[in-house]
Amino acid sequence: MNSDSHVWHRQIGLVDQRGLSSMDLSLDGDDDGILSILVMACQLGACRIGMGVARLNRSPSDPLNARLTSGLLDGLPETWSEAVEHFHQRGMEIGFSSPQGPVDLWAGNPQAIRADQSAVLWMVHGNGRAVLGSGDMRSMPPNEPPKTMVDAPTLVCGTSALLHRHLMERGLFWDTPISDRWLTLTARLDDIDPQEALELISSKFGGGTATSTVAGDGSLIRFRLPLEETPEDLLEVLEQDRKGASKTLEGPIDVGPFPALSEDGSTSFDGQNLPPSVGAGDFLVLGAGGTGSWAAPLILSGCDGLVTMTIVDGDQKVESHNLNRQILYETRNLGSPKALAAREALAHRFPALAGGISAIPRPLGPQHVFSNETGSEGEEVSLAEIIGEDDGYDEQIVSSLDSMGVALACLDNQSARTTLNRACLDRGRVMVNGGGEGVSGIVEAFDGESCMVCRYGEQEAKSVERISCQEEGARPVISIVTTTAYVGAMMAAMALCVVARARNPLTDMPEARDWASGSIQKRHTGRLPWFEGECASHL
Repeated sequence: MNSDSHVWHRQIGLVDQRGLSSMDLSLDGDDDGILSILVMACQLGACRIGMGVARLNRSPSDPLNARLTSGLLDGLPETWSEAVEHFHQRGMEIGFSSPQGPVDLWAGNPQAIRADQSAVLWMVHGNGRAVLGSGDMRSMPPNEPPKTMVDAPTLVCGTSALLHRHLMERGLFWDTPISDRWLTLTARLDDIDPQEALELISSKFGGGTATSTVAGDGSLIRFRLPLEETPEDLLEVLEQDRKGASKTLEGPIDVGPFPALSEDGSTSFDGQNLPPSVGAGDFLVLGAGGTGSWAAPLILSGCDGLVTMTIVDGDQKVESHNLNRQILYETRNLGSPKALAAREALAHRFPALAGGISAIPRPLGPQHVFSNETGSEGEEVSLAEIIGEDDGYDEQIVSSLDSMGVALACLDNQSARTTLNRACLDRGRVMVNGGGEGVSGIVEAFDGESCMVCRYGEQEAKSVERISCQEEGARPVISIVTTTAYVGAMMAAMALCVVARARNPLTDMPEARDWASGSIQKRHTGRLPWFEGECASHL
């Protein structure tokens, strides 16, 4: 199998992968804007060599002046020819050409807009705000917004919405999504009941399942083949109908952490109370998968000084199907523990901050938070408790909880989020919570006014069901980079504002958001209606 095998496994049930691969896409904007589109398009599997192409309104020898995308690549190219080589090595076809009319996608700062600029879809960003529109761009204010700590997260929020909308207008989403697919080897055993069949027949891939034949004269025993042992072509034989292409976007819409559009229809990138960077802070990132792998570098993009970041993740290996949306990993990281691979990537991309970045390759568990209490049934138990050995990770996790300035819950089950929420409540810290599944996502903050239990209810808050991209997850989910990048970027913006607000209470704070098929709405974050008075879960 080639290096692309199963990279897009978690999205092929959501989008037409062949349609993505054969896209012919013209791009323009400032250098950060174009580069952010290319990074995300590459993860989508768009414009593959020999099938499609991304055409840039640049010359190969043009210098590449990027400020906001350093956290998205292992080393920023110095020229556009170097950038093209970077993406070519990852299977993406890129060319150079001057557009004869409106480009397909434009992304950048207001000052990069030319007088005659137009695009089928465009995204303008700055000062924590991003606006998505179509056609003529002359309504955007031409002044340069001030530089802020959330510029990189804002760019990624805007790029996510821009690309997602483009896929919708091209009609590349399937009408009926398929959450997962796999191959099963079935064996028939005559005159043997199912239980005996399972005792007689085994597989190197693990246990099977068995049922009686329809006639009752034997058993059918089935073994699921692991993804890495499955020829990719055999997973693409299913036929699905596409959704119809969405209508062209009418009027600009807000897609950034803060609103740029006013009720009278005017647009402004001025007035936000945001510092240019965070000079000191302690960030705890729980989960280095889809959302966490985007949030972590975007946080560090807004930092300058005595900053510490701890990555906690119990996944013991990066897998090929993580690479379609998890920005910190390359094929060379396959098989490595996620936390350690994430730390390596972050240290390489942010050498000035490398000394403050650490990783713990273990999951958060109730033993790290609850003392003399019994956690919910099914919650994870530390390795030390099972085998009687101490690897030091439990102590490190507790220490990171004690020192955190803000925690990000980029986790795959509600019970773990509730456990982290309890740790934050005990220490008077804010938890930024985010998650995505398919084309839906949420971003919210818990600052002590409510908790996971009084916001979601006890049963939901303590659910241990894993909605995971991993094959062994209780409910594997479809995943696409436009969702995970948006959620991760919004979480980064919130976390930066939480830390900055601790030093300056006047710092603005983004509101909670719902992401649904590229549409962004404010999210209600109050308690459930039947919760009155104090909540016993966070007294």
